[in-house]
Amino acid sequence: MKLDGDLDNLEAMKVTGSEATSELQQFLADISKKSISLTNEMRELDSLHSTNIPDSVFQPKLKAIQEKEKAFEQGFFDMAAQTKNPANAVFAISQVRSSEEITAHKQVISGLATRFPKNTLVKSMTEKISAMESAQAAGAGSDAAGGEQAASTVHVGQIAPDFTLPDPSGKMVSLKSFRGKYVLVDFWASWCGPCRQENPNVVKAYQQFKNKNFTILGVSLDKTKEQWLAAIKQDGLAWNHVSDLKFWDSAVVPIYGINAIPTNFLLDPQGKIIAADLRGDALTAKLQEIIK
Repeated sequence: MKLDGDLDNLEAMKVTGSEATSELQQFLADISKKSISLTNEMRELDSLHSTNIPDSVFQPKLKAIQEKEKAFEQGFFDMAAQTKNPANAVFAISQVRSSEEITAHKQVISGLATRFPKNTLVKSMTEKISAMESAQAAGAGSDAAGGEQAASTVHVGQIAPDFTLPDPSGKMVSLKSFRGKYVLVDFWASWCGPCRQENPNVVKAYQQFKNKNFTILGVSLDKTKEQWLAAIKQDGLAWNHVSDLKFWDSAVVPIYGINAIPTNFLLDPQGKIIAADLRGDALTAKLQEIIK
Protein backbone atom coordinates (compact mmCIF):
# COMPACT_ATOMS: atom_id res chain seq x y z
CA MET A 1 0.00 0.00 0.00
CA LYS A 2 1.26 3.50 -0.82
CA LEU A 3 0.09 6.77 0.73
CA ASP A 4 0.58 9.92 -1.35
CA GLY A 5 -0.06 13.33 0.14
CA ASP A 6 0.09 15.33 3.33
CA LEU A 7 -1.31 13.80 6.52
CA ASP A 8 -2.49 17.29 7.47
CA ASN A 9 -4.51 17.52 4.23
CA LEU A 10 -6.61 14.38 4.44
CA GLU A 11 -9.02 15.46 1.72
CA ALA A 12 -6.20 15.36 -0.85
CA MET A 13 -4.65 12.09 0.39
CA LYS A 14 -4.43 9.36 -2.25
CA VAL A 15 -4.07 5.65 -1.49
CA THR A 16 -2.90 3.14 -4.08
CA GLY A 17 -1.49 -0.33 -4.44
CA SER A 18 -3.29 -2.80 -2.17
CA GLU A 19 -6.59 -4.45 -1.34
CA ALA A 20 -6.87 -2.02 1.59
CA THR A 21 -7.02 0.92 -0.82
CA SER A 22 -10.81 1.19 -0.96
CA GLU A 23 -11.21 0.88 2.80
CA LEU A 24 -8.63 3.52 3.65
CA GLN A 25 -9.73 5.88 0.89
CA GLN A 26 -13.30 5.79 2.21
CA PHE A 27 -12.04 6.30 5.76
CA LEU A 28 -9.98 9.32 4.69
CA ALA A 29 -12.99 10.79 2.89
CA ASP A 30 -15.22 10.33 5.93
CA ILE A 31 -12.83 11.85 8.45
CA SER A 32 -12.03 14.70 6.08
CA LYS A 33 -15.73 15.65 5.93
CA LYS A 34 -16.04 15.42 9.72
CA SER A 35 -12.85 17.43 10.22
CA ILE A 36 -14.09 20.20 7.93
CA SER A 37 -17.44 20.26 9.73
CA LEU A 38 -15.76 20.53 13.14
CA THR A 39 -13.44 23.26 11.91
CA ASN A 40 -16.38 25.27 10.59
CA GLU A 41 -18.24 24.90 13.88
CA MET A 42 -15.16 26.06 15.79
CA ARG A 43 -14.85 29.09 13.52
CA GLU A 44 -18.52 29.89 14.05
CA LEU A 45 -18.02 29.63 17.80
CA ASP A 46 -14.94 31.83 17.56
CA SER A 47 -16.94 34.49 15.71
CA LEU A 48 -19.26 34.78 18.70
CA HIS A 49 -16.56 36.70 20.57
CA SER A 50 -17.76 39.84 18.79
CA THR A 51 -21.30 39.40 20.08
CA ASN A 52 -22.85 39.73 23.51
CA ILE A 53 -23.82 36.07 23.72
CA PRO A 54 -24.21 35.10 27.40
CA ASP A 55 -22.06 32.36 28.90
CA SER A 56 -25.21 30.30 29.52
CA VAL A 57 -25.62 30.06 25.74
CA PHE A 58 -21.94 29.83 24.81
CA GLN A 59 -20.96 26.99 27.15
CA PRO A 60 -23.58 24.48 25.86
CA LYS A 61 -22.40 25.18 22.31
CA LEU A 62 -18.83 24.54 23.41
CA LYS A 63 -19.81 21.32 25.18
CA ALA A 64 -21.60 20.08 22.06
CA ILE A 65 -18.45 20.61 20.00
CA GLN A 66 -16.36 18.82 22.62
CA GLU A 67 -18.67 15.81 22.38
CA LYS A 68 -18.35 15.79 18.59
CA GLU A 69 -14.57 15.90 18.93
CA LYS A 70 -14.66 12.86 21.21
CA ALA A 71 -16.80 11.01 18.67
CA PHE A 72 -14.38 12.08 15.93
CA GLU A 73 -11.41 10.55 17.77
CA GLN A 74 -13.45 7.43 18.55
CA GLY A 75 -13.69 6.89 14.80
CA PHE A 76 -9.94 6.28 14.58
CA PHE A 77 -10.10 3.58 17.24
CA ASP A 78 -13.11 1.99 15.55
CA MET A 79 -11.16 1.84 12.29
CA ALA A 80 -8.17 0.25 14.04
CA ALA A 81 -10.36 -2.35 15.74
CA GLN A 82 -12.32 -3.29 12.62
CA THR A 83 -9.79 -3.27 9.79
CA LYS A 84 -8.07 -6.45 8.68
CA ASN A 85 -5.06 -4.51 7.45
CA PRO A 86 -2.34 -3.67 10.03
CA ALA A 87 -1.07 -0.67 8.06
CA ASN A 88 -4.56 0.86 8.09
CA ALA A 89 -4.83 0.21 11.81
CA VAL A 90 -1.49 1.87 12.58
CA PHE A 91 -2.38 4.81 10.36
CA ALA A 92 -5.67 5.32 12.21
CA ILE A 93 -4.05 5.23 15.66
CA SER A 94 -1.28 7.57 14.51
CA GLN A 95 -3.87 10.29 13.83
CA VAL A 96 -4.90 10.44 17.51
CA ARG A 97 -3.20 13.40 19.17
CA SER A 98 -4.38 12.90 22.75
CA SER A 99 -2.23 10.60 24.90
CA GLU A 100 -5.16 10.35 27.32
CA GLU A 101 -7.39 8.94 24.57
CA ILE A 102 -4.73 6.41 23.57
CA THR A 103 -4.40 5.27 27.18
CA ALA A 104 -8.19 5.05 27.53
CA HIS A 105 -8.35 2.76 24.48
CA LYS A 106 -5.49 0.53 25.53
CA GLN A 107 -7.60 -2.55 24.80
CA VAL A 108 -7.69 -1.63 21.11
CA ILE A 109 -3.91 -1.23 21.05
CA SER A 110 -3.39 -4.56 22.79
CA GLY A 111 -5.80 -6.17 20.36
CA LEU A 112 -3.65 -5.09 17.42
CA ALA A 113 -0.58 -6.72 18.94
CA THR A 114 -2.57 -9.93 19.35
CA ARG A 115 -4.05 -9.86 15.85
CA PHE A 116 -0.83 -8.87 14.09
CA PRO A 117 1.98 -10.24 16.32
CA LYS A 118 4.65 -10.27 13.61
CA ASN A 119 3.86 -6.98 11.91
CA THR A 120 6.74 -4.51 12.32
CA LEU A 121 4.50 -1.42 12.07
CA VAL A 122 2.26 -2.65 14.87
CA LYS A 123 5.25 -3.70 16.96
CA SER A 124 6.91 -0.29 16.56
CA MET A 125 3.70 1.55 17.45
CA THR A 126 3.02 -0.54 20.57
CA GLU A 127 6.61 -0.07 21.73
CA LYS A 128 6.31 3.71 21.38
CA ILE A 129 3.02 3.74 23.28
CA SER A 130 4.50 1.57 26.04
CA ALA A 131 7.44 3.97 26.33
CA MET A 132 5.01 6.90 26.58
CA GLU A 133 3.04 5.17 29.33
CA SER A 134 6.24 4.34 31.22
CA ALA A 135 7.31 7.98 31.08
CA GLN A 136 3.91 9.09 32.37
CA ALA A 137 4.08 6.52 35.18
CA ALA A 138 7.56 7.71 36.14
CA GLY A 139 6.20 11.18 36.71
CA ALA A 140 3.13 9.98 38.55
CA GLY A 141 4.92 9.78 41.89
CA SER A 142 5.59 13.48 41.94
CA ASP A 143 2.63 14.71 39.90
CA ALA A 144 -0.38 12.45 40.44
CA ALA A 145 -0.88 12.92 44.18
CA GLY A 146 -0.09 16.60 43.99
CA GLY A 147 -2.38 17.00 40.99
CA GLU A 148 -5.32 15.43 42.80
CA GLN A 149 -4.70 17.73 45.73
CA ALA A 150 -4.39 20.76 43.50
CA ALA A 151 -7.68 20.08 41.73
CA SER A 152 -9.51 20.13 45.06
CA THR A 153 -7.52 22.82 46.91
CA VAL A 154 -6.71 25.53 44.35
CA HIS A 155 -8.31 28.46 46.10
CA VAL A 156 -7.47 31.70 47.82
CA GLY A 157 -4.79 31.26 50.48
CA GLN A 158 -3.03 28.34 48.77
CA ILE A 159 0.28 28.32 46.91
CA ALA A 160 -0.55 28.10 43.21
CA PRO A 161 0.54 24.76 41.69
CA ASP A 162 3.48 25.16 39.36
CA PHE A 163 3.28 24.23 35.69
CA THR A 164 5.46 24.61 32.61
CA LEU A 165 4.10 25.26 29.12
CA PRO A 166 5.56 26.57 25.84
CA ASP A 167 5.29 30.20 24.82
CA PRO A 168 4.61 31.19 21.17
CA SER A 169 8.30 30.71 20.29
CA GLY A 170 8.36 27.22 21.80
CA LYS A 171 10.35 28.23 24.88
CA MET A 172 9.20 26.44 28.02
CA VAL A 173 7.95 28.86 30.67
CA SER A 174 7.18 27.94 34.29
CA LEU A 175 4.85 29.74 36.65
CA LYS A 176 7.57 29.72 39.31
CA SER A 177 9.75 31.91 37.10
CA PHE A 178 7.45 34.82 37.96
CA ARG A 179 8.09 34.62 41.71
CA GLY A 180 8.86 38.03 43.16
CA LYS A 181 6.00 39.70 41.29
CA TYR A 182 2.25 39.91 41.60
CA VAL A 183 0.97 37.68 38.79
CA LEU A 184 -2.46 37.23 37.27
CA VAL A 185 -2.72 33.70 35.86
CA ASP A 186 -5.39 34.19 33.22
CA PHE A 187 -7.03 31.12 31.61
CA TRP A 188 -8.64 32.04 28.30
CA ALA A 189 -8.85 31.13 24.58
CA SER A 190 -9.32 32.89 21.26
CA TRP A 191 -12.63 31.04 20.69
CA CYS A 192 -14.05 32.04 24.10
CA GLY A 193 -16.50 34.92 23.63
CA PRO A 194 -16.68 35.91 27.32
CA CYS A 195 -12.87 35.84 27.49
CA ARG A 196 -12.53 38.21 24.55
CA GLN A 197 -15.16 40.51 26.03
CA GLU A 198 -13.26 40.60 29.32
CA ASN A 199 -9.85 41.27 27.73
CA PRO A 200 -10.23 45.08 27.58
CA ASN A 201 -10.58 45.13 31.37
CA VAL A 202 -7.46 43.00 31.75
CA VAL A 203 -5.54 45.23 29.32
CA LYS A 204 -6.60 48.29 31.31
CA ALA A 205 -5.30 46.80 34.56
CA TYR A 206 -2.06 45.69 32.94
CA GLN A 207 -1.35 49.11 31.50
CA GLN A 208 -1.93 50.73 34.88
CA PHE A 209 0.20 48.36 36.96
CA LYS A 210 2.78 46.78 34.62
CA ASN A 211 5.53 49.00 36.02
CA LYS A 212 4.55 48.32 39.63
CA ASN A 213 5.80 44.75 40.10
CA PHE A 214 2.75 43.26 38.38
CA THR A 215 2.50 41.06 35.31
CA ILE A 216 0.13 38.60 33.63
CA LEU A 217 0.62 35.04 32.42
CA GLY A 218 -1.99 34.19 29.81
CA VAL A 219 -2.74 30.45 29.63
CA SER A 220 -4.66 29.62 26.47
CA LEU A 221 -6.85 26.59 25.82
CA ASP A 222 -6.57 27.11 22.08
CA LYS A 223 -6.08 24.36 19.50
CA THR A 224 -4.41 26.25 16.67
CA LYS A 225 -1.41 28.51 17.02
CA GLU A 226 -2.57 30.88 14.29
CA GLN A 227 -5.89 31.69 16.00
CA TRP A 228 -4.15 32.00 19.38
CA LEU A 229 -1.56 34.50 18.10
CA ALA A 230 -4.16 36.40 16.08
CA ALA A 231 -6.31 36.93 19.19
CA ILE A 232 -3.28 38.09 21.19
CA LYS A 233 -2.55 40.69 18.52
CA GLN A 234 -6.16 41.74 17.95
CA ASP A 235 -6.87 42.25 21.66
CA GLY A 236 -3.51 43.90 22.44
CA LEU A 237 -2.46 41.37 25.07
CA ALA A 238 1.13 42.56 25.56
CA TRP A 239 2.15 40.13 28.30
CA ASN A 240 3.54 36.61 28.59
CA HIS A 241 1.53 33.81 26.99
CA VAL A 242 1.76 30.02 27.09
CA SER A 243 -0.23 27.12 25.65
CA ASP A 244 0.24 23.47 24.71
CA LEU A 245 -2.56 23.92 22.14
CA LYS A 246 -4.50 20.93 23.41
CA PHE A 247 -7.87 22.62 24.03
CA TRP A 248 -9.54 21.06 27.11
CA ASP A 249 -6.89 18.31 27.09
CA SER A 250 -4.28 20.86 28.17
CA ALA A 251 -2.04 19.53 30.92
CA VAL A 252 -2.87 22.48 33.16
CA VAL A 253 -6.67 21.97 33.14
CA PRO A 254 -6.79 19.13 35.72
CA ILE A 255 -4.05 20.75 37.81
CA TYR A 256 -6.25 23.78 38.43
CA GLY A 257 -9.60 22.03 38.09
CA ILE A 258 -10.63 24.35 35.26
CA ASN A 259 -14.14 23.60 33.97
CA ALA A 260 -14.99 26.97 32.42
CA ILE A 261 -13.22 30.03 31.10
CA PRO A 262 -12.45 32.83 31.61
CA THR A 263 -10.91 31.94 34.96
CA ASN A 264 -8.09 33.76 36.69
CA PHE A 265 -6.01 33.64 39.85
CA LEU A 266 -4.08 36.57 41.33
CA LEU A 267 -0.83 35.53 43.01
CA ASP A 268 1.35 37.47 45.44
CA PRO A 269 5.16 37.60 45.00
CA GLN A 270 5.50 34.37 47.01
CA GLY A 271 3.17 32.49 44.66
CA LYS A 272 0.18 32.44 47.01
CA ILE A 273 -3.30 32.88 45.55
CA ILE A 274 -4.77 36.05 47.02
CA ALA A 275 -7.83 36.44 44.76
CA ALA A 276 -9.68 34.59 42.01
CA ASP A 277 -12.08 35.26 39.14
CA LEU A 278 -11.68 39.03 39.15
CA ARG A 279 -13.99 40.49 36.49
CA GLY A 280 -14.72 43.97 35.18
CA ASP A 281 -13.20 46.65 37.39
CA ALA A 282 -12.61 44.16 40.21
CA LEU A 283 -9.06 43.39 39.03
CA THR A 284 -8.04 47.04 38.95
CA ALA A 285 -9.68 47.64 42.33
CA LYS A 286 -7.84 44.70 43.89
CA LEU A 287 -4.49 45.82 42.49
CA GLN A 288 -5.08 49.34 43.80
CA GLU A 289 -5.72 47.80 47.21
CA ILE A 290 -2.55 45.69 47.39
CA ILE A 291 -0.02 47.60 45.28
CA LYS A 292 0.96 50.91 46.81
